[in-house]
Amino acid sequence: MSILPTSLTRWVALALLVVMGVLWGLQFAMLKLAAERGLSEIDTLMIALVLLSVIFTIILLVRRQTFGITVKLIYFLVIIGLLGYIFPLLAALHAAPHIPAGILTLIATLVPVITILIATFLKTEPVSIQRKIAVGLGVVAVMLVLWPALELPGYGNTYWIFVALVVPLCYGIESIYIASNWPRAMTSLQVVTAQTLVAMLLFLPVFLFYGNPSSVGSNWSGGEVAILIFVLAGVIESLIYFYVIEKTGGVFVSFASFISLFAGIAWGILLFSESHGLMVWFAVAATLVSLFLATSGKAFPKGRET
Repeated sequence: MSILPTSLTRWVALALLVVMGVLWGLQFAMLKLAAERGLSEIDTLMIALVLLSVIFTIILLVRRQTFGITVKLIYFLVIIGLLGYIFPLLAALHAAPHIPAGILTLIATLVPVITILIATFLKTEPVSIQRKIAVGLGVVAVMLVLWPALELPGYGNTYWIFVALVVPLCYGIESIYIASNWPRAMTSLQVVTAQTLVAMLLFLPVFLFYGNPSSVGSNWSGGEVAILIFVLAGVIESLIYFYVIEKTGGVFVSFASFISLFAGIAWGILLFSESHGLMVWFAVAATLVSLFLATSGKAFPKGRET
């Protein structure tokens, strides 16, 4: 018996994408909250990786699943550990105090742009004209928000925006890499557990050298609560992410970032009392059309739908 459905229809896939997008938006809001409560990027990431590793390992043991280690698998896990956790989360944590949660989430909608560009260049899976139009509208939506910031005196928040752009760059590359190099005979639960464990081990020396191990867990505050919520949302979001990649490939799953836009703006308004100008709402409208185009028609690569 699988944790997620054994077959994936178009509507089930879309529903999973919505859940993943909402949780992804919540995660960005929690990263901002943790950063604003004074926790360093390194301490925050280490706490999150430890908690995620423990939870995924427990689930794996309960499901009675194991996996063997090979040199090829370690190479795969190191790459997705860096692209899926360390690089993008450090970038998000670094930029979060300086960018509204809704805008940070909006920047992440560039994931499909990166994904489709890579998929088209490498010809890893089919990319229809409809999807390219969807991506074009996504770019328009992002630029409607980014352009005013670039025009501010001294380029405003330009530096922090470019730091935040590391997030979609990493996730866009990661989804295509995972779909093209999926380890044979490994389930989505096995892959995400192994990825998290490897990311934790990779980051441990950085934490021990640059972090503050003595402060971790010594004073349970709003920052730690935010990390805990981030982790719980991440467990569900990651399981869905790898499952959808396994079933459909690396392009379709990337459109969850568009859904996360609405969630990110909503969480920003709810938690940080953020407000947005007319340009942002035009961007939301463009993203809605983009999402419709991305998920209508033949959404799955040939032979993947089950």
